Amino acid sequence: MKRALATTIAAALVASGVAGYAVTTPAASGPVSVWRLTPGETVRGVSVRLAREGRIPSWSPAAFRIVSRVRGLDKRLRPGFYRLHERMSVWTAVGILTGPARPGLKATLPEGRTCQDLSGILQRAQVADSASFAALCKDTAVARRLGIPGSTGLEGYLFPDTYLFDGTEKPIDVARAMYRRHQQVMSEVADSLSPVVRSLGWHGTVTLASIVEREAAVRSEAPRIAGVFWLRLQQQIPLGADPTVRYALGKFTGSLTKSDLALNSPYNSRLYAGLPPGPIANPGREALKAAFRPDTQGGWLYFVAKDDGSREHYFGRDLNQHVRFKNQAAHNRNKSGVMAP
Repeated sequence: MKRALATTIAAALVASGVAGYAVTTPAASGPVSVWRLTPGETVRGVSVRLAREGRIPSWSPAAFRIVSRVRGLDKRLRPGFYRLHERMSVWTAVGILTGPARPGLKATLPEGRTCQDLSGILQRAQVADSASFAALCKDTAVARRLGIPGSTGLEGYLFPDTYLFDGTEKPIDVARAMYRRHQQVMSEVADSLSPVVRSLGWHGTVTLASIVEREAAVRSEAPRIAGVFWLRLQQQIPLGADPTVRYALGKFTGSLTKSDLALNSPYNSRLYAGLPPGPIANPGREALKAAFRPDTQGGWLYFVAKDDGSREHYFGRDLNQHVRFKNQAAHNRNKSGVMAP
């Protein structure tokens, strides 16, 4: 009896030793790389994938699932990014995946892009489906839920910046992060005492900033361009900003034709005085700052691209001066062969 018990105990110890060796071997080795656990993956699927990739031994998926139950991974498997060794033990792999996930998707959103543009960038960065995000941008109910003023959706309120995501975010989570950043920058640059805000309101000021963003290829000119538009608004002169027409048409490259410029749309600032109904792009910090503090000291009412390769503009106070500058721009263009985008 005693011998049988001793044999059983010995067998149990050997089995536990073998099991312990199996789940703790091999030691972690090879370079560490970022590994993504996607939403919807199960412990079983993860065990098979890790074995197929050679990160854990080929015979160990079942051991991985057992250890996952013991350590609670099966109840808190979180999608995201993890730093895994090229080869490691089951115990090490489960331990890493039990820890916190890291953000690993980076999306850089440039200033002056439309929501449609941002949708494409987010899809290429694997952050959000472009069609879903584009539809979200136009959803006024979503805009109200996020606290965005106006009635034109999310356009203008998604701050251009570099963002990190962990891949689990829904499109509205992505939009919320970008709007939160917009609010943060607004708190830094906004001036509630600005005559622009008192006249146009917050939505109108962001709309103005979006037009400035599209026109100011050189950042230092943003306050002067804002000044031109601000004086024109005060004098009920149409802004004459081609980017508003392009936005209405969805035509962002190539020359605008006469029929393009005659488009009957509230976004056509060549035909109608005042601001369009909402932003035409998502402005960055400098454009927002310029909209709150337009430079009107020069009394400029016109500007035209120099077309000399500098991406700068000539600013004119009256129509005669503007015509002279347009002629100069044509001369520059003929001489250099450079035309402003």
